[in-house]
Amino acid sequence: QELLSTMDAVASDVRSSGRCDKVNISNIAQRYVLDTKSVASVLIGVRNSNHIEENVRTHSFDLTSGERDAISAVIAKRKGPSGDVWDLERGNLPGKK
Repeated sequence: QELLSTMDAVASDVRSSGRCDKVNISNIAQRYVLDTKSVASVLIGVRNSNHIEENVRTHSFDLTSGERDAISAVIAKRKGPSGDVWDLERGNLPGKK
């Protein structure tokens, strides 16, 4: 819940600053992931034509360093597995040899 409320606050900041009037939490999440050094693209599901317009918005604004830092601070608190996201798929679980 903390991550969602942080992203909602960031979305509000982006809207109020005039960087993107209709930005939402999904746009913030996509932008944050796309700004990650090792990420070149994200795959987004689209169920209808409205989603296309919504997803295009992700490329119409940038996050400030403060906004990225706020999201990163919440993510750093996670208690899930550490490491590459594909470690679970590969069977590389913590404590397993």
